[in-house]
Amino acid sequence: MHSLFNSGLVYLLFVGSVGAISFSVAGRARHATPVLYKRNSTPDPSNGSISLQDLLDTIYFCNLTLSGEPFEVSIDTGSADLWIVGNIPAAHNTSIHANLTYGQGSSTGFINTATLVFDEFEINDQSYIHADSVIQMVQDIPGTGLIGLGPSKGSAILKLLNSSAGDPPLDRIFKQNSSTPNILTILLSRNEQNSTAPEMSSELVPLLEEQPGQITIGEVIAEYEEITKQPRLPALVDGTGLNQHWMTVLDSNGIIGPDGNRIKTLSTNTNLTQGKSDQLRVVFDSGFSFPQVPASIADAFYGRVPGAFFNQNLSYWQVPCGYELNASFIFGNIEISIHPLDMTAFNNVDETTGQDVCLGWFQPIAETIASDPNFGSFDVILGAAFLRNAYLLINFGDFVDESNSSVADPFIQLFSTVNRTAAHLDFVNVRLEGKDTTSTQRPLLPDSEAQTSGENSSNLVTLLDDSDNSGHEPFYRRTWFIIVVSIAGAIMLAVVGWIIYTLTQRTRRSNIRSENAFVPSMGSYKPLLTKDDHSTNGEHNDQSTTGYRDPYTDHPREP
Repeated sequence: MHSLFNSGLVYLLFVGSVGAISFSVAGRARHATPVLYKRNSTPDPSNGSISLQDLLDTIYFCNLTLSGEPFEVSIDTGSADLWIVGNIPAAHNTSIHANLTYGQGSSTGFINTATLVFDEFEINDQSYIHADSVIQMVQDIPGTGLIGLGPSKGSAILKLLNSSAGDPPLDRIFKQNSSTPNILTILLSRNEQNSTAPEMSSELVPLLEEQPGQITIGEVIAEYEEITKQPRLPALVDGTGLNQHWMTVLDSNGIIGPDGNRIKTLSTNTNLTQGKSDQLRVVFDSGFSFPQVPASIADAFYGRVPGAFFNQNLSYWQVPCGYELNASFIFGNIEISIHPLDMTAFNNVDETTGQDVCLGWFQPIAETIASDPNFGSFDVILGAAFLRNAYLLINFGDFVDESNSSVADPFIQLFSTVNRTAAHLDFVNVRLEGKDTTSTQRPLLPDSEAQTSGENSSNLVTLLDDSDNSGHEPFYRRTWFIIVVSIAGAIMLAVVGWIIYTLTQRTRRSNIRSENAFVPSMGSYKPLLTKDDHSTNGEHNDQSTTGYRDPYTDHPREP
């Protein structure tokens, strides 16, 4: 892998079929050797597993060959196509051009065919895209690429070739090996992390909750055979018919927040084929490093943490690194606990206070995704930060291309891999220098003092209990609040009345209107731009730039 550290910054692109996030993470300057890349020990080949390599807990890679040429490709359960960067002399060019466009970034090139070897399965004439242009994606150097592990309905290659010759690799494997169960399993690793202690900042802290990253095709990892006994969650057919993902439903009000209470949830989807309106539609997408949740869920996770605030420019929550948070997701009445190190990620050191600053792994979902039906009908994207906490099994069922009616419906199973006691100790060792001070950390703020993500917030979720942790009524129902609002309202009415009276008197004294009377006396005030104000003397007017940053780019969005 090429180095992603550039001038003290790590620029990562987190790709999923429903979009991509370009995210800038500041490198910890005091670290002598930042953790870039970890190869897990090769799993026992007898269980048919493929080892995954872990890049900063953000992207996971595996190895495959095309006509004998080795490639290191990221795994993406949110898309279905295989593409690579690099030459394969024995490949056949179909002369059909394909363009894969993500929320940000793209990969384009001609569809080629070659012999693929993946997890010891050999597939002749496998279709893939030989990328000659890769924009804003990590996999942009020879020897790298991406393999889509999602349903074939989302395959651009299959649509262009319009025949089984365009089937994705997993569909080809299942169809070619009829005795192999149509299952894929994924277990993501968690990187050892640098200590936050200045004197230990160059040392890696071993984790108790460490597991080798691997995927299997057709069988499960022996140590996690219990997954086959877990509830079978329905793999939902996308209601829009425009896209297809590995999607299922959370339980009703199926998220437990840091305060230990369930959060009331309401799906934004109106065309519900399965489940109820209080069950969120969830997509499992390993290509998303940072899970995407409704803004109000992210607010419930981080908004009550003392010292936390929402960074409007970069659209993420900023949280003190030493504050331990816990949350859980419930599927089929099974609770999947989130490791506290997967709730927040180290970002930088505050130059003023010298304190470590973390960002929330769970980010408010972008409005461009949530409101665009072309992305599909879902509420949540659970990416790598969630998947590190559960072993995932996907049974493709009749989602395999050209399956007949006798094939069973697809389903999903999850098995929690987190030991809460060990996870807590990991947090103490990494973030608190091995000294457990969590019992004395400041309590969560009451709801009345909670921060929100501002205009990104929505009314999708609220706490089931209207009372705060003290058991009192919400502040807006209390007598003092009603009195204060009433007095403030009376004062505002008086001020408005006085302004109207003053302006009326001024109008009577003069027929000439003074525009200056309506310009606020603020040094920062600038007039609103009209269509004709965007340029002056042929030059672009800088005031036309809004400064708003799209959460899916590092640059200000064009107006």
